Amino acid sequence: MIEDKKEHVEINKYLKYLESISEAVSEHNISERIRNFAKEKFGQDIPDILIWEQMVFDFTEKYANEKSGWSTYFGPMFVLPDEEGKMVEYPSIQRITPEIISYWEKRAKGSTHPIFKARYSNLVWDFSEKITGEKPHYSIAQIYIDSIIEIAEKDLHKYSVDVIKKLERALSLALSINDKERINRLIETIISYEKKIGEDDKPGLWGFSYEFLIKNKKVPISDDKKRAILTDLEKRFNRLLRGNNHWAAQRATLLLLDYYSKLGEKAKVKETLLKYGELVQRQAEKASPLVAGAWLEELYHFYLQYGMKDEADKISNKIRELGRKAKDELKEIKIPIEIPKNELERYINWLTDGDLKTVLQKIAVNYIPKKDEVIKQLQDLSKRAPISFLFANKIMDAEGHPVATVGPLEEDINGHIVLQISQNMQISSIFLRETLNTLIDKFKLTTEKIIDYLYESSIFDERRKEFLIKGIEAYLKGDHVVSLHILIPQIEAIIRNLSEKVGVPILKPSRTGGFFYRTLDELLREKGIIKVLSEDMCLYFRVLLTDLRGWNLRNEVCHGISGPERFNQISADRIFHALVCLALVKEKRDEE
Repeated sequence: MIEDKKEHVEINKYLKYLESISEAVSEHNISERIRNFAKEKFGQDIPDILIWEQMVFDFTEKYANEKSGWSTYFGPMFVLPDEEGKMVEYPSIQRITPEIISYWEKRAKGSTHPIFKARYSNLVWDFSEKITGEKPHYSIAQIYIDSIIEIAEKDLHKYSVDVIKKLERALSLALSINDKERINRLIETIISYEKKIGEDDKPGLWGFSYEFLIKNKKVPISDDKKRAILTDLEKRFNRLLRGNNHWAAQRATLLLLDYYSKLGEKAKVKETLLKYGELVQRQAEKASPLVAGAWLEELYHFYLQYGMKDEADKISNKIRELGRKAKDELKEIKIPIEIPKNELERYINWLTDGDLKTVLQKIAVNYIPKKDEVIKQLQDLSKRAPISFLFANKIMDAEGHPVATVGPLEEDINGHIVLQISQNMQISSIFLRETLNTLIDKFKLTTEKIIDYLYESSIFDERRKEFLIKGIEAYLKGDHVVSLHILIPQIEAIIRNLSEKVGVPILKPSRTGGFFYRTLDELLREKGIIKVLSEDMCLYFRVLLTDLRGWNLRNEVCHGISGPERFNQISADRIFHALVCLALVKEKRDEE
């Protein structure tokens, strides 16, 4: 296996011992044992071969390609920032050499334990062409397929869900090399394995026969086997309808809906979905309004997806009723923040030092959230409290209705950026209010002074000056209802005016043969607008005005959604700040 050196003999002996273990194991178990052996025997001076062996069992299977950028089946076990903030991955494809590929290939052919053989051969099949420039021989895929069949038949792996993943991979390889014998063996193995491990209340352990063998049109499965799989699935669905686990019932429902809809059996689709809907609604009656609302929202989308609009409308009414009740369940969380008075005064004094024009520019720039800083903040927070970033967050409106979802951090970094900026804006609003108070007192600020400053920028339209005068007068008087209703639409008009000046279209065709205005959110995503305003300012405006995950003031105010509590000093200060930010446009153009 390895050259006959003293340390290599010892390593060979240990690897043979690992392969002789009879109990069910996982790749993680094997990696941990190799790691402990390496530290005990060699300390810090670990031989390359042991490093290669440990890497083998540390790679993550079925890794999302877009996350690693490798375009491979395997990916790193983790990607974390080092002390300098640079992202480091382990194991890394950068460390794999032709020598390592050759070693793994020998191990795939020489090992005796199916889990070892499967992992070596799978890595060789996955990485060979990228590392050596040559495709592996088809026999490597055959080694993998045979090993996985043996693992499934003999229950050699510790985790059934991992075996399911491996069976899917084995089938993919068998189809790619067009090995009919092994394809047929895998069909039998997959069906048998599901029957062996499937438990109704554990939806992750069944349904894969349908997904791998029927849904995949490349698999040459017989009609008899297809009928058997579907009959088992329908029986499971009916059993689950009599129970209380609607999550398990949902999996059976979605699989059956997929099959019936592809056959065009609309009656079957509706019947199945209605039965599932009855279960969900029955369970929702026993749940809290917050939980019940989330369940019914998902059911609502299923109904719409399959053209059941009347049923969806009925569910929508229930969701609205539950939303009102859910508001009572939401608890306010207060986090005290201590701000040293001298530090706050020093910061505000610095911001308000200079003439009016200089101060307004500083206030504009310093209260725009910086995307790079927010990303670093998220990285720091995710290290300190990783669990809170593993799950989705549901965003609810003032009535308790769900309006948006922010997924786990790894899947939805943009959603978390918006959410974090929104939270940061709430906190910094304290500082912004104090800053604006000082500004108003120091310069005896009047509507006329503000208008004069704003109209130094050419993107402010003279025809709309009267709107801005009335809006700013209301702002300075503390009439937030009036100021917000007037100024928010004017911000949108100013950005449309800017769009026309830089050649960004503000109209798009309507279905009636004419044109209508593009939304503010669309304009703020245009490259031409981002180039002028900056990415940070456009992101800030979207969070403030148009993003459901953020403050969304433009949409909530202009569509009559906001309640009286939203027309407050904090919102008014931010809208005033947005106007001051837009006035920077002329300054940037002058500098150019």
